[in-house]
Amino acid sequence: VQRLGDFRHGRRSKEDKMREWFVQPTLRPPDAMPGDLSLVMPYRQFTGILEMLEAMETIAPGIASDHTLMYGAEVKFYSLKIETGPGFETKVPGLYVAGDGSGYTRGLLQSSMQGVIVARHIIERLAFVREKPVLTADDRVWEASLEDRLEKLTKS
Repeated sequence: VQRLGDFRHGRRSKEDKMREWFVQPTLRPPDAMPGDLSLVMPYRQFTGILEMLEAMETIAPGIASDHTLMYGAEVKFYSLKIETGPGFETKVPGLYVAGDGSGYTRGLLQSSMQGVIVARHIIERLAFVREKPVLTADDRVWEASLEDRLEKLTKS
């Protein structure tokens, strides 16, 4: 929760000041923590909300008061880490996790790199690395067929 006045002045709303607020929040700590909502919401969305409140001020005076309280959701999954092995494979064979939902990354770059690691692990595991064609007496082009490789992997 953040006071609109604190947002306009670029400051965080603080828990120790809540008792002094003219408008008291319906949700109190730990259900809603005072803070800076601009840290958890894209700038364009926040400016849109501010513009809307200022436009509504002409219809309903007081709605854009410094005392107006704004609530926002902050969701963090970083503390929950799914247990994984090499290549971010879970305990369920063949099930991989990547990105923010895995609990290991905190952004696009890290998530995309984790995706690359997962993809490389899957490629290695499935042994899809093509070999050079090998001609044999009975004109087989590939030394080992895809089916043979998959059969070997399912046995291991």
